[in-house]
Amino acid sequence: MKNSKEELLNLWLWVNKIHKNNQEKGNTLIVAIGIGLVLIIATSLTLFNSSKDKTNVQAGEFSKKTMAVAELGVTRVHNFLAKNSKLAEYSLADWEDQAGTMQLEGTFTNTSSTNSTCSSLTSGAGGTTVSTTVGKFQTDGDTVVESPTSASDFRQGAFKVLDYQLADANLNPVSSVDANSVAVGQIYGHGILTIESQINPGANSASDLFTSTNSSQSNVQVTIPLRRATVSTPFPGVWISDQQIGSPTNSIIDATLLVPDCDNMGLNIAPGNDVIISSMGFPPLPTPPADTNSKYYNLGNITDSITLPRSGDQHIETQAITQNGTTYNVKVYKYKVDNINLNGGEKIKIVPGRKVVINLYGNIDIGGSQVIDNSCTTTTDYICDPVTKIVTYPSDLLNPSIFRRENLNIFGYGVNTGGPTSQEPHICLAGGAEVFGFVFAPDYAVGAAGTGAGNGFTGAVWARMFNPPSTCGSNTGQVVVVQDITDWDAIGLVPTNIPPQIGSITQWQRIGG
Repeated sequence: MKNSKEELLNLWLWVNKIHKNNQEKGNTLIVAIGIGLVLIIATSLTLFNSSKDKTNVQAGEFSKKTMAVAELGVTRVHNFLAKNSKLAEYSLADWEDQAGTMQLEGTFTNTSSTNSTCSSLTSGAGGTTVSTTVGKFQTDGDTVVESPTSASDFRQGAFKVLDYQLADANLNPVSSVDANSVAVGQIYGHGILTIESQINPGANSASDLFTSTNSSQSNVQVTIPLRRATVSTPFPGVWISDQQIGSPTNSIIDATLLVPDCDNMGLNIAPGNDVIISSMGFPPLPTPPADTNSKYYNLGNITDSITLPRSGDQHIETQAITQNGTTYNVKVYKYKVDNINLNGGEKIKIVPGRKVVINLYGNIDIGGSQVIDNSCTTTTDYICDPVTKIVTYPSDLLNPSIFRRENLNIFGYGVNTGGPTSQEPHICLAGGAEVFGFVFAPDYAVGAAGTGAGNGFTGAVWARMFNPPSTCGSNTGQVVVVQDITDWDAIGLVPTNIPPQIGSITQWQRIGG
């Protein structure tokens, strides 16, 4: 407006000059023309500046709106990475490949009063493949209005991921990051996320978004810290890593199920239990003692009843277990076993309060009423309180212990040499046979068929496949697993490939646009 005022003043002085020069001559026509000219130019300048101001205001409003859309985009992508945090360890160029086989990770609870399958729970809770969301973020763009149906929805704007690159803990660009390079809770890398947002006031469909025509655009770049995380998922009573053969669809597990996806997983999950979809990997098996260790006993094949530890066996170590403020030194006994094959009522009995580790190198086949029994029972040699779980020994009254289901560990060291669908090596229960304890056999096919009055596995079982039908599974409508171990610390094994903890945004800047 300053320039227009100066121009008006100059015109007015010019008109006055003409007027003075022509007063004597009485040239009123020229004066009238001059005044009219001033009025016309003044009006034009006023209209021009008003239009210019209006345009500037509209441009400013659009800029604010696109920034708001960009901020929404940052929030959505940040939340997505928090739920699928393993993806945050890859640059944008690798997202599509990494997402291709992933499902949205998370915990899905069976809140109904009936049994439900893995796929039913995850699909009912909105679980989809990660690639669907990645494609939307990376290529097509995600609209402000989710599931838009009208032109007004599309005109609210959209955003997409323009770039995502990795940086180390000091923000130096890198091609990969390693969580094992730092302690738990520490930052080991960063994700540099760039979001592009646009608003097209003339958009009628998705094809009208992210065009240069009549669009307002904003780009925002943020920095997301990646921290080494601890295990945050619930402890799984059943953890299956690679179910390449369909499991029976009637067998029931009263346990939390952890799987990488629901493929071939037909087990029924009892009400109140969870399905966890996670990319976490099994922990490594513990390193067995040396065969030369005199306290590491080689039992070969077990085909008859036996109580462990045997009279005269020496414990190889002790484990401090604190319960209700009291610490108990639990004696630990370790055994090397080739195969276990029990028939005709044989039993492996674990003395309550003693921890027994069976390192298995072959198979387990037990049926009928055979049991590998780690239960709180009482005999003349020990007394296990069913309420407090405190175990006392008449021969050693000054050293009580504590009963826990995880006092029996069966670690399967057998190796699958037959490919992904091989059902060997195996751990098979049939006809009411039961195992009470923790079974971890990462390369095994594990199952329970026709559990009768029993529950198959009571405790927890982690394996490659569960209930493969041709080896030891059946389409029983009975319970095949009851979870009775819930504490990660009690097992003492840490999973691999733990997704990072996605930190709060630390840097925020507008770029380009």
